Amino acid sequence: MRQLTLPELREAVEWALADADVVLGTYRYPGGQETPALHVGDPPEGVTVRGLEILIPATPEPTVISTFAGAITIDHYPVRAVSHDGRTLTPVWQALATAFRGTPAPQVLQATDRYPDQMLVTITP
Repeated sequence: MRQLTLPELREAVEWALADADVVLGTYRYPGGQETPALHVGDPPEGVTVRGLEILIPATPEPTVISTFAGAITIDHYPVRAVSHDGRTLTPVWQALATAFRGTPAPQVLQATDRYPDQMLVTITP
């Protein structure tokens, strides 16, 4: 079974959120350009964000399974959803769990004085 490439995974996450009517926030670049707040890796320095931000790591977390035929590597991506506007992240979890079967329960990180509410959803494409 072929796993999705990183660009395919980004597109699949974007489609899953759109299909569930989850509205992405907005990145604003220093020159004034705005894009949806969905990024692979960390956004560039100087970018500000409003609303829901989705971050997909550029490097997956691999799991190696030993079989009689040899080792099999399965990549997992801990996708981070950040609520910069205080909205609930439950719809994000529901959209990703629907699109990516076998998605485990998310890890919820409660807001602090320095960081907004966040959720890690581990996806195996």
